[in-house]
Amino acid sequence: MAAIPDIVEKDLKKLETSIDKLITTKIHVIKEIVNYIIKSGGKRVRPILVILSARLCGYKGEKHIPYAAIIEFIHTATLLHDDVVDNAKTRRGFSTVNTVWGNEPSVLVGDFLYSKSFELMAREGNDMILQVISAATTALSEGEILEIVKTADINTTEKEYFQIIGNKTAVLFAAACEIGAILGKSTQQRRKDMSNFGYNLGMAFQLMDDILDYTSFDNVLGKRVGTDLQEGKVTLPLIHALRSATDEEKSYITKVIDKPRITARDFSRARKIIEKYNGIDYTLSTAENYTKNAKGHLKSFPESRYKEALLTLTNHMLSREK
Repeated sequence: MAAIPDIVEKDLKKLETSIDKLITTKIHVIKEIVNYIIKSGGKRVRPILVILSARLCGYKGEKHIPYAAIIEFIHTATLLHDDVVDNAKTRRGFSTVNTVWGNEPSVLVGDFLYSKSFELMAREGNDMILQVISAATTALSEGEILEIVKTADINTTEKEYFQIIGNKTAVLFAAACEIGAILGKSTQQRRKDMSNFGYNLGMAFQLMDDILDYTSFDNVLGKRVGTDLQEGKVTLPLIHALRSATDEEKSYITKVIDKPRITARDFSRARKIIEKYNGIDYTLSTAENYTKNAKGHLKSFPESRYKEALLTLTNHMLSREK
């Protein structure tokens, strides 16, 4: 990712080594699948947030590395489960695990990563961090379920959409940042500030993802553009457009979402409806508001290269191409 600050390079190298050491299992296929997905070009945004937040909050030790790995394991578990639920074929430009190994191994290795994460947390012995991550993983599950319930529902409200992405994406960003504050033995207010920073950043991250699914190109995004529409995901660009769309346009969108496979022509027409009612611009404006809110939660922290790196990362969210 273009915005990775130089100051985390050494810690990221330690993270990669730590991931290899922490995935201890006698079952070869587990290690094979974990290596396949974790090393397939992920941006490592969440582990970077653990690293930068810990250093921002004055932490001088090395415990942030295993916790950064834990956050990446939990994120990877959600990807494995998501791809099975969505019947996804590609991720980050590669075939998904469920495509290569099948649904059952994909789900079970996701379960393994969740279990391994909690085993590692128990070993580290920080009850406050355990509580934060436990709450985050519960919210993740709730977000997954709500997203399934709202699949192909063109009456999905903006409030419901924010609830879904808040649970599916933002809570893990928030947890990653709060972990750093806990390691740095920060005050309750600083912990809250870091959590709120992460949450707002995560919301902006997902909003940009949902924009890119309508505006990017397959070879840049690493998956087929239009995947959200194909999978029946009613995201903010579409929600906003549907508020003003004609009955005929709503009927067309309903028909497209219900199709087992949408064509390039279907997608093109749906995108034109979204563009007609400024769905992309509205979503971008919403993402900008979240990044502004995120930066606001860093104001109480003294100037440092770690704060500057977090601000740079936040600004980068709005110029992402993948």
